[in-house]
Amino acid sequence: MDAVPDRIASSTVITARALQLGESVDVKGLEREDAFSTNPLAFRTATDGTVMLFRSGAAVFFSMTPVEEEGLIQGLASRIKGAVHPREIETAKIRIYPNEDDSVSAVGNIHMKTADPTRLLLVGEALAVSVALAYDERRIATAFERIEPVAASLMTRRLPPGPQSALLEQIGEALIIQQRLAGRVDLDEKPDVLWDQPELERFWAKLVDEYDLPARARAIERKLIVIREARP
Repeated sequence: MDAVPDRIASSTVITARALQLGESVDVKGLEREDAFSTNPLAFRTATDGTVMLFRSGAAVFFSMTPVEEEGLIQGLASRIKGAVHPREIETAKIRIYPNEDDSVSAVGNIHMKTADPTRLLLVGEALAVSVALAYDERRIATAFERIEPVAASLMTRRLPPGPQSALLEQIGEALIIQQRLAGRVDLDEKPDVLWDQPELERFWAKLVDEYDLPARARAIERKLIVIREARP
């Protein structure tokens, strides 16, 4: 792995922002010699910021201004499938304490010994999953509100009154969300970067726990089951 930019390495506070740009981002052909990861694609910018692009549709930016972020996003426009409006956003402050253990004191407040590539990748992974879950949570909440009275009617073996097109639309939406969940990295499996640095597994576990990633994914899955079972 290449060294991270001097601007990041020497900072005591790093701002990280994750955005869900769309259903997916095509990163094929964007490989760079200075990339320190290919999945996600992670590289330095000309202004010494750091970018991580995830195939799941998320992008995570470190030490970049909103103007710099938006410029890069505009350059990716043709590669973003199913652009999200409004975008889901997650922000974190990373503080560097060389003499302390890596920790997460609260959501959005992360402490690290160093800003090395592996630690940044773990933070980026957690933020990317969190922002993707937030996107799905918003979508599934709308679908669930519409489908819940339908499910109640079906439990009494009666179809609800009115056209069925809206119901079918919500079921289709649920199936799309289910495919997205299945396509993400299994949260029970550790990120690839930990194979080289297993000593950071505790830090990853803290990130997963603080952002409540498995529980949020299970809650979405439970609602998806209700919606699927409401199929007329």
